[in-house]
Parts: sequence; structure tokens; C-alpha cells
Amino acid sequence: MKKTYLLILLLFPIHLFASNENHLAGARSHAMGNSSVALLDIWAGFHNQAILAKLNEKSFGAYYENRFATKELSTKAFHFNYPTKLGTFSITYKQFGFNLYKESKIGIAYSRALGKHFWAGLQFDQIRKELNQSYGSQSQYTFEAGILAEIFPDIHLGFHIFNPSQTNFTTVDYEDEIPCIARFGLSWKLSEQTIITSEIEKNLNHNTTTKFGIEYEITGKICLRAGVHNHPNSISMGIGYSYKLAKANISFSRHPVLGYTPSADINISF
Repeated sequence: MKKTYLLILLLFPIHLFASNENHLAGARSHAMGNSSVALLDIWAGFHNQAILAKLNEKSFGAYYENRFATKELSTKAFHFNYPTKLGTFSITYKQFGFNLYKESKIGIAYSRALGKHFWAGLQFDQIRKELNQSYGSQSQYTFEAGILAEIFPDIHLGFHIFNPSQTNFTTVDYEDEIPCIARFGLSWKLSEQTIITSEIEKNLNHNTTTKFGIEYEITGKICLRAGVHNHPNSISMGIGYSYKLAKANISFSRHPVLGYTPSADINISF
């Protein structure tokens, strides 16, 4: 019954569903309530491109999210980050949906330091929507940008904006909005084992969302994480494991009505 309800929202008509969402990726941030605009993480190409300049190693990652345990609402994502002396280059790819309705985004980003305690990043995106044969497909182009500042040792502030040009899909009957979303927040490394994060997110046409997250390193290889956010109210938790060049993370979040969303990723740094 839940799957049937979700598919009806998705397909009849499309604009009733929260389509064209800027899907975030990475099970670490998912476990921390997606409070990630200032979180130093290799999935920064989906959260705040300025953070990419803080990376010291090349990395590749794959991510899968099964929203509300419904495969038709799944998200797949990949990233490749390449730090150089001139800055960090990154390629990201995300796909959401299934054969009757599919969204994808390809991003190419560049990030660099603008001082000892300040970083900036810019990403150009191709966003593509594919419907069934009757409706065809359409691509649009936009950009996103972010900044990161270290205001005190181990305390970072981040700001990110997605689609500031307010680019939209257009059809014969209506304009299909790609949201403009601004996010602002901080991360605080309380100790060698503990990081806390907080963030506010504003979609121009929706309520402000507040997010909080925490990560605690049990050992050098295992981390526990938890997070919360509102609109809608949701809780999340997860665990991460590191072994040599590889890192794996799993997480779960719970929507008060639609249920659980599991996610997982695997990452290689070299």
C-alpha cells in the first residue's frame, strides 16, 4: 500500500511529488541528519564543493540509498576527487528513480584555498529528467557554489547555494521547478574522537529545515553517528568502518509517516 501511494504521488501528476530535489549523497552525512555543509568529508561534491580543497588524497566512492525501502525511489551516486597543487577537481554523478521516471545529475567541480583559513568551490551541473515515451526527456544546466572558513581551531563554518540562477524545466502545461536551496552551518571537532555539526537549510518555497549531527570514534577503525532534522521530523543513525585505503558506511533514517530509509557507501582513497 505504501509503495502504491508513493508511486501515485510520483506519477499523477509529476509536479505533486518533490521532484528535482538536490539529492545529497554519502552514508556518513545521512547518518548525521545530512548536517554536512561544513563537514570535512570526501562526498563534499554533493554538499559543499569548498570542502574539496581540504582533501589530500584522490578518492572514489559509490553510494546507494533506498528511500522508504522502495526501490522505485532509490538513489545511486558516485564521485571521483583529484587534488592537485592548483586545487581539487571533482566529478559527481547521481541518479534517482526508475524506468518510468528518472532524474540524473552530472557535476564537474573545482575548489581551492583562498587563504590559510578560507576555501571556495564551484560546480557546474547538467540535470536531466527522463519520463516515459509519451513525455520524453529534458536537460537543463545550472551551477552551485560553496565557501568554507575556519573561524577557530577545529571549528569550521560553511555556506552553500544550489541553483541560484533558478533554472527550471518547462513543459507545455506548467513550469517544473528546480529548487534554489541555501545552506549554512558549522562543524566542531570537540576532541580527537568527537565531531558535532549543525545546519539550517532554506528552500525558497518551503519552510526552513534545522539539522544536527554527531560522530564518535570508538576505535581508529569504527565510528558511531546520529542525527536529527525537522520538516519533516526525522532521526538517523549509522556506523562507519575503515581499513587501510577503504572506508565503508551504513546508515538509516526514519520518516514519521513513510518509514525507514537505509543507505550505504564504499570509498577508496589513494
